[in-house]
Amino acid sequence: MSIVSKPEVSRPITWLYSGTAVFVAAMAVIIVYLNLLTMQTALIIALAVLFAVEAVMLSILTSIYRTRYILNDHELVLRASLFIGGNKTIPLKTIKSLERTLIPFGIRLAGASFYGGYYYFPNVGRTFMVITNFRDGVLIRAERTNYLITPKDPENFIETIQKKLA
Repeated sequence: MSIVSKPEVSRPITWLYSGTAVFVAAMAVIIVYLNLLTMQTALIIALAVLFAVEAVMLSILTSIYRTRYILNDHELVLRASLFIGGNKTIPLKTIKSLERTLIPFGIRLAGASFYGGYYYFPNVGRTFMVITNFRDGVLIRAERTNYLITPKDPENFIETIQKKLA
């Protein structure tokens, strides 16, 4: 039996990506208008870049809302966007510890903005993050790497995994 945890997405993250997407769309409209007046190649290139950025922003925003943490009898699957490294599977037998934590500041090694990717945290080490808010973190220390996720009910999520481990 699988348990699916859909995390809560915080408003600041939603507003950040939505606001950026609206800003980029507005810039694209301005460039289209200027291009109709002048027909310059540089404006066409700028427009293409803006459309690519817009596609990425909307894809990340959609991915944030599609994030899932799926727990079954043998593994925990982190469903995440390819922009931050894709899905990750954590065999339950490799989990060393689980703890509730605040989302720390770290050095991004790879990934997409606030949504996640690989980070380095001084007290933790290299960690794969999949977060949708800044307050409900669960740090999973496993044999090969660490994971930081934000399930909707962190305490219940930790208890459920610990029961499966027992």
